[in-house]
Amino acid sequence: MAALITLDTQKQQNGVSEAFNIADSFNARVGDEQVPLAVKFLERGKVQQFEDGLVPFMSGFVGNLDDDGKVTAETGEPVSYTGTRSDIVGLGMVKMNLPGTMFPQEGYFYGFLGLETPDHSKRVSTFSVWFHVYNGNPDMFVNKDPFRSELQKLLDTAELLVKNGDQLVKGTINEWISKFQDAFTKWTGDYETINNTVKNITIQLDELEQKIKADGLMTQADLDKALVPMNELLDAMDGRVLILEEMNQINVKTYGAVGDGVTDDTEAIQKALDEAYENKVLNVYLPKGKYRVTKPLIMKARNDQNLYYHGEGVKLTGFDKANTYLIKDTDTEDGSGNNAVITMIGNVDETNVSAKTGTGIQVNNLTINNQSNKDDAYAIIGKAFQRGSLEALNIYAMNGIHMIDPYVNQLTDVVLETQKSGLWLEGGTSNRLDSVLVRGSYDPFRISGYYSQLINCHSENCYGTLYNFEKAYGVSMIGCGDESSHAQYKFQMGDGYIDISGYFTNFPAGDGDKVQIKDSAIIHVVGNGSVNLTGLYVGFRSDINVNDDAPMIKYDDNNSSNSNITVDGVRYSTSNGDGGTPGGNIHRLIYSKGLGGTDAAGHFLGKGFNVLTRRSSIMPYLGNRGMGNSVATQFVQKALYLDAVDNTHTASMDVSKEAGYNQGDVLFYNNPGGRSMLGAVAVNTADTVAKNEFKQIPLIVGGTKAQRPVIHADMDSVGMMFFDTELNKPIWWNGSAWVDFQGTPS
Repeated sequence: MAALITLDTQKQQNGVSEAFNIADSFNARVGDEQVPLAVKFLERGKVQQFEDGLVPFMSGFVGNLDDDGKVTAETGEPVSYTGTRSDIVGLGMVKMNLPGTMFPQEGYFYGFLGLETPDHSKRVSTFSVWFHVYNGNPDMFVNKDPFRSELQKLLDTAELLVKNGDQLVKGTINEWISKFQDAFTKWTGDYETINNTVKNITIQLDELEQKIKADGLMTQADLDKALVPMNELLDAMDGRVLILEEMNQINVKTYGAVGDGVTDDTEAIQKALDEAYENKVLNVYLPKGKYRVTKPLIMKARNDQNLYYHGEGVKLTGFDKANTYLIKDTDTEDGSGNNAVITMIGNVDETNVSAKTGTGIQVNNLTINNQSNKDDAYAIIGKAFQRGSLEALNIYAMNGIHMIDPYVNQLTDVVLETQKSGLWLEGGTSNRLDSVLVRGSYDPFRISGYYSQLINCHSENCYGTLYNFEKAYGVSMIGCGDESSHAQYKFQMGDGYIDISGYFTNFPAGDGDKVQIKDSAIIHVVGNGSVNLTGLYVGFRSDINVNDDAPMIKYDDNNSSNSNITVDGVRYSTSNGDGGTPGGNIHRLIYSKGLGGTDAAGHFLGKGFNVLTRRSSIMPYLGNRGMGNSVATQFVQKALYLDAVDNTHTASMDVSKEAGYNQGDVLFYNNPGGRSMLGAVAVNTADTVAKNEFKQIPLIVGGTKAQRPVIHADMDSVGMMFFDTELNKPIWWNGSAWVDFQGTPS
């Protein structure tokens, strides 16, 4: 049998000049007749479909190579061959029987091999090729009879039986021929396997022919019995099909799936998945439709421990996520007690019992709906799900996705609409969530693992805790947010470290039932983990209610003594604009107390955290330092302020409605050089600025009379010293004037 040569436009090889070198698989001798040349044509990895009546052709020159490594009209003789449709085997393959005129002399053939229309008006999949033409016995490939492929020979035999049999035999054989031709066109095997299978079927037909000749025309029962071995061969062929002409995939409809939303397609789809796993076809395709299943579908992967992460996982792909549905409408569980639409498992490789995890399972382009109302119902459960992919999925279920020990996986373009858990990653490392949206869920994201990433993830109308980091070490979030104002906590931090860059949210407003605003927070700390949040935008549904008593960060005092939370860059927005109304703007929110001495919604608790907030040019900074694990029971929050205007804290401004400062707050003046004062320190804690007392901080302690510090009469600055260089002596502020050591005004 001729060797099969595969030519792919994407994989050019350098031989003579830039032509394909096929000499390792094919050569000829001068005068050879009916030389078989078997070729598989690929266009960028996809099989050629022989549309528009395409037939194979070969044209070029045979002779000596010129200086450029080619055979041209000056160095060789022209030759050409145009085949017929009978040369086409299928699945991109052709088998030509080249005549002796193609090999007129010794040397090289250099020219074109490809496909064209019989009228030569169109050429596709054309390749430059070369091979040797040797001198010698011209009978090397003699085959004087017209060449017939194995398939053609098989059909010839069947047609002969039809001619010789009665109507009963004719009808049965014709039906069988049709069935065989259909299975053959869907075959996914290689060229050699096709021919071997056809030969086996031919043997069975020969036996049938001999029985007909020996016994005369047979009964229907005898004929059916005689066809049993051939039908078994057909079943073996039919089990490995290719419905997508351009891909190596198994179509579930070949196994009997209907996709009408009524028929139970469980067995058909599971059979396709198992066939893909067992025969390493791996790709399973669901055409457009609604596929009803009544128990979980099992997707497997195998892995060789010696080829770490090199496993083979089944891939389940739908036509598109908007028109391809998997619907489970029962509470049935699989053998492991999982009530899911799909269960993915890393299988133990049969050749290596130590390899306990499989890789590469993929689910794409589907809408998955588990209609079970049980609390443990999921859309997808993955065990040892590694190096896999979930992409372009719509999920509807009580719970969405639960991955156990997931490693190096990607979840992209996934929308989950669930009532309880949305996405739960339990353990594992190096997982990437990109553009994942959870709607209506209680606890939409639950992450417990190492060095993973969430990008552009979002929750909408969700409750509970939006992002629950139980044990999250080296997890980062980029460009995430939520529109879930009724969630109790936006983040819950256990142990580990997470980095959040850019987060948009609304301050919790309670759920109108069990969770009140005072029970809510942006970050809830229940362990000793660290959070670094940079770029937090917080919106309030209305102006800040000082009686809500809801902190920005809430701590579990029993388990969070070593936690560390850093917030850098906070921007508040209310219905009255950024920062809220006067007296309700940003600096109120970093204190435990607001107007009237009541805790304000959005305030920070002073424990184990640092906060740098920015609004316009006002930049308060909060921080604290303890000794070891100790925290003062009466810790007083302190902030540093850069005043946007002068005298923000003096009686010359209307400060009666401005929320007061805490003892120890430092206010840096807007124009310290012009006032010779660095700023002021609040020496008491008050509910309004009007009730605060301040001490000024001199900037210049010596200079000319004109450089003396500007003293505000309403501030306690008695005893401040200044060295007057014009008087050449020190002077002091006595509360009303500058005096020397004798009390003389100077």
